[in-house]
Amino acid sequence: MAPMTQPQPEPRGEPLALYLRDVLLGAGSGGTRLYLIRHAQSRGNRGEYEHADRDPPLSEVGREQARRLGERFARHAVDAIYSSPLRRTRATADAIAAVTGLDVSILDDLREVDLGETAEDYWQYTDEQVAALREKVARDQRWDSFPAGEGSEAARRRLAGAMDRIVAECDGRRVAVVTHGAAIMTYVSHVLGLDADFVFYPFNAGITSIRARDDRRVIWRLNDIAHLDGLPSGFGGIS
Repeated sequence: MAPMTQPQPEPRGEPLALYLRDVLLGAGSGGTRLYLIRHAQSRGNRGEYEHADRDPPLSEVGREQARRLGERFARHAVDAIYSSPLRRTRATADAIAAVTGLDVSILDDLREVDLGETAEDYWQYTDEQVAALREKVARDQRWDSFPAGEGSEAARRRLAGAMDRIVAECDGRRVAVVTHGAAIMTYVSHVLGLDADFVFYPFNAGITSIRARDDRRVIWRLNDIAHLDGLPSGFGGIS
């Protein structure tokens, strides 16, 4: 009678990774990987447009940033691409689609947070009005600080709903989600359960990675810009 083969133990690796694997939705735990990407630099981020143009195209630097994003995702494959409907996000998403062969799904709820009259009438504000609003924003750290804007709770509901929809449609897959700076900040604060709406600054063409399974959301990285080495990453506009 042949001897019975003993089952081989599962490779364990380092203890911390083993014990936190399920908590942090690590390798083998299943779930969806969301790569939240702020669009590449637009001409609006550089101040190179008239205030009436609320949908500016990418700048020259932005086009290079988008190209490098495409190269990054050619090496680290994704299964789906979603984008907000604006030109700067579409152009960024199209650069990823060009190298992956994927179609881009447009989702209106991935649009930027609406700052109301403070964005629409920005050029008419006096220096005193701007200073007063900056003081209020620094104190409250909420989108509610902006008069007639979308507001914190509405923005969080919209963006959480958009991400939940993407997770439901792409369960267990890797998804590039091209959106906007304030939108990413808002969703990260929602995931972390923070009261403040903005706790970090997403750079143009930066990647924030979130893993999702069932009702759980885990942040894996913030503001990954390794693919932008040598390019400017200044603190410009956030939209």
